[in-house]
Amino acid sequence: MKHCHKKKSTITIKHYTNSSELPVEWNDFIPEGHFLQSKQLGITESANLPDLSYCYVQVFNNNEPVLAAGFQLLSLKSKHVNPAMIELVQQMLWRAFTIIAHPKLLVGGHLFRHDVTSVYCGAEIPVYDTYLYYKQAIDHVMDLSCASAVVIKDMPEKLAKYFQNYEPQYIMLRNDISMEMNIPAEWNDIHDYEKALKHKYAQRFRKIQQPFASLDIKELSSAEVEENKHELFALYQQVTDHQQVRIGLLSSDFLPVLKRHNEERLKVWTGYEHGNLLGFFSAWVHNGAFDMFYIGFDYEKNKELNLYFNILYFAIEQAILMKKNKLILGRTALDAKARLGCTPRYLSTFVYIKNRFVRQRVMQAQKNIDESEGAWESRHPFKNQQP
Repeated sequence: MKHCHKKKSTITIKHYTNSSELPVEWNDFIPEGHFLQSKQLGITESANLPDLSYCYVQVFNNNEPVLAAGFQLLSLKSKHVNPAMIELVQQMLWRAFTIIAHPKLLVGGHLFRHDVTSVYCGAEIPVYDTYLYYKQAIDHVMDLSCASAVVIKDMPEKLAKYFQNYEPQYIMLRNDISMEMNIPAEWNDIHDYEKALKHKYAQRFRKIQQPFASLDIKELSSAEVEENKHELFALYQQVTDHQQVRIGLLSSDFLPVLKRHNEERLKVWTGYEHGNLLGFFSAWVHNGAFDMFYIGFDYEKNKELNLYFNILYFAIEQAILMKKNKLILGRTALDAKARLGCTPRYLSTFVYIKNRFVRQRVMQAQKNIDESEGAWESRHPFKNQQP
């Protein structure tokens, strides 16, 4: 534990590197059920995620706690960029950089979840003061960890405007989008979704679904997720093998640990053909939302059975059957999800990169992002959906 005193300031900062170190005053400050409670933080730690360490910060003003925040520190390795998807020279440069510089990425938030909040400030604290406390917490951990960059993932909306206006070196990612769909209350099953589609999209839906109907779909208990964790992890790896950049990788324990502690909230389904496991799908079930989580599938079988699109259709079906008013399909494959009827929700994620040359290049790339936007924005599959 470390105490950091700033001159001419009443602010004191304490940090911890393990949930077991957190004092009683930490849990007393955090509301019951909040992700920052030490028990919840310990669940993430127990999943043994590779290349990841943790830092928890509490900010005090006149010895009174005013803010708590959780951070993850990712040690970047050559494996985080897929060598099969970049040129040989780029492979060599990236590998050399990771060996020589040992770069670290600080993450404000949870690298592998977006359904949790990793910063808490007392309700009576003015928003501007909350921003100042959070910024001091970030700076403290940046100095402590010697991180090369920081990503503030899913910034609380009330703080985003302050980082935009007062922190010009922080880059707001303009293409950070969650694809989501509102589920009408009158829909009772997947046929109501089909009826709402325009003719060509309904035809496509029926064609894609035909081979999937022959699969055996099973929902797994926590014991079954544990029993099948290596097969599930292998299918997840098939997905990451087709990604150019992998900012962090899961462990085989990640899903079993979360499922064990969230038996009803975290759902996991598997799909079998003649007893052979072809894919899995997981989702968080909230009060009003069905939130897609991690998936994995056999890429060779995907060519034959359209496993990916059928997983997305399965998510729609489950959201309808569970009477949720919103389906959240997340950040990836924007065009595929727009074809289903999802619309974008723009997220507030900020990046700060210490190296000014790299930072300038990233800022320029963000300015040019509009020129590379995909055709997904023009997808309007529903009959009553206007362009």
